[in-house]
Amino acid sequence: MAVARVCVDSAMPHLDRPFDYAIADKLADTVDVGSRVRVRFAGRLVNGVVVSTAGASDFEGRLTPIHSSSAVPSYTAEAIAFAEQVARRYGGGLWDVLRLMAPPRVAGVEKRDWSTVEHDEQAFREAHATLAPAAEAVSLPSAAVASGARIVWEAVPDPALRHGLPIEALLAPAAEVAARGLTSIVILPDARALAAAADALTRAGLSRWTARSGGHFTVLHADDGPAVRFGSYLAAMHGHARIVLGTRPVAMQPVRNLGLLVMWDEGSTVYEDPHAPYPHARTVAAMRADEAGAGVLLAGYAPSVEAMALVAHGWAERAAVPRADVRAATPLVTIIDDQRREAEGASGWHWMPGQVWRRARAALEDGPVGIVVPRAGYVRATACARCGEWASCGECGGPLRKESAVATLHCAGCGAEHPHWHCAECGSPATKQLRQGVERIAEQVRAMAGSVPVTLSAGATGTVADGEVTEGLVVATPAALPAVTGGYARIVIVGAEVPAGGALGAELQAMRWWLSIAALARPRGAGGEVIAVGELPPVVREALVGWNAAEAAWDAYGERADLALPPFRRAIRLWGEAPVLTLALSETVEGERLERHRDVAIVDAKGGVILLVTRRATQAVVDTLRRRQQQFSKAGDGELRMRVDAPLDPVS
Repeated sequence: MAVARVCVDSAMPHLDRPFDYAIADKLADTVDVGSRVRVRFAGRLVNGVVVSTAGASDFEGRLTPIHSSSAVPSYTAEAIAFAEQVARRYGGGLWDVLRLMAPPRVAGVEKRDWSTVEHDEQAFREAHATLAPAAEAVSLPSAAVASGARIVWEAVPDPALRHGLPIEALLAPAAEVAARGLTSIVILPDARALAAAADALTRAGLSRWTARSGGHFTVLHADDGPAVRFGSYLAAMHGHARIVLGTRPVAMQPVRNLGLLVMWDEGSTVYEDPHAPYPHARTVAAMRADEAGAGVLLAGYAPSVEAMALVAHGWAERAAVPRADVRAATPLVTIIDDQRREAEGASGWHWMPGQVWRRARAALEDGPVGIVVPRAGYVRATACARCGEWASCGECGGPLRKESAVATLHCAGCGAEHPHWHCAECGSPATKQLRQGVERIAEQVRAMAGSVPVTLSAGATGTVADGEVTEGLVVATPAALPAVTGGYARIVIVGAEVPAGGALGAELQAMRWWLSIAALARPRGAGGEVIAVGELPPVVREALVGWNAAEAAWDAYGERADLALPPFRRAIRLWGEAPVLTLALSETVEGERLERHRDVAIVDAKGGVILLVTRRATQAVVDTLRRRQQQFSKAGDGELRMRVDAPLDPVS
């Protein structure tokens, strides 16, 4: 009797192992490794994935038959083996990784014939010839990447096309690899970047894969709907398209003959999966490159400290653009700090200093001008207009905000409304606005601009598409600023600052934010300028003005290595009751208890602890804690939660 070993959908750590099920005769030609099945488990039907098959089982009792199966497998055997590696690295369950790897299945899509694979080699060669000059223009070592090199590229904007990312250059090595008969995976942060990539490939003569007509490249994104997304997933898995574009989940996309992984803006937080076991797309890409011997391109205007760690460890190498080319491709960046605002007088302390507004108005003669506001909404915080005391909620103490000019004050924490608020210090009912959001700023800009068109682009009010604006002022949040043809004549960043809280890496994140905005402006040779209004740390100022955030990331890695902080060491966060944590930390690794281990430093954190572990010992520590977690789960003695490569934030 044929037997299927099935990984079942269960959140219990001790059930993270395959279970044997009989394959009924009616399903003998359907069930295979990678098939999604429905099986009876603990008295109810649950989802599962067949991880292997066998001719017999070691189970002495009667095997329960598989209830139903997908028409075609959703995973390859290689994909399942890789999922097991990811699960082990992050101390998680195989089912959780498989769930993240593949989108929900659509039965109708599986009926297509997935066996026939045809490719137009000439089309990929012609596409590479079209895209290669863009890579050369920004000094990207495309040929080395396509040949298997692992590169951390310190990018500059395309001097000709101000998309916000040098997409044609990024796609050049992908097309070259595809022309050699291998598959390229391109990992992008959002729908806007995906649209730019798909447009660039189309202009290069390649077509997007569809179930009706086939194609050269696939796009995997949740906005496409379940049928299109699942069809694109299967097309990539079966080799119907040699270039695969997608957001974070595409890092784990099963493909044939993987030759290259490209990742843009790898320092973005969107690549951290919020679901257990919390894999990071950059780490997944590195693991896949190791397994397949593929090339890797980690690119961004502000490379992360984690990317620099890969360079420091010898896994990757840096590729920088010559300084003369950097200057030619980037806009002038001017910082309006407190000293310059003070020198202007009273008008300098307006959210839009007078000198900045005059320069913005003057630039309108040359093209669109962007005004970037880092806060969404209308008014994020208020204070007493008489004494300056912050307006806070009487119920929970949270700040009071407004959603529109006529809206009632309400608490940002608990949502309670305060239509009759009075200051607890002086009794005044009058308020002033402290933290104005993009919607309130847009109101004021319209009043200031007179007849000049003003466009608002923000998540809550609607994001304007790239290329749609041709004139006037654009007021937007950072992620919603649309690209304009030829680039903005000037961009003003209102309230340029470092992320609140001062967490580890906050300065590097600020560099990434503002350089990504600056990339949408024209080069300085064409009059492009970015004006950042705010008080920024010296290291951030230098990175923005000199466009050298990579040096700041490299220095940050050196500092963290000296202090034994991530990514020099890896962080493992544990949550649980005190007795559970005590038992977990008493486990032995390499003959030493974790609480006294020479390779482990323990830091108190809210609800648990953080273990800072040397990279040499991390996997052994993770394996030991996973076994202890499974023991707790099986005995019902408590819950131990674990997150590997957790953010180092001891107070949250």
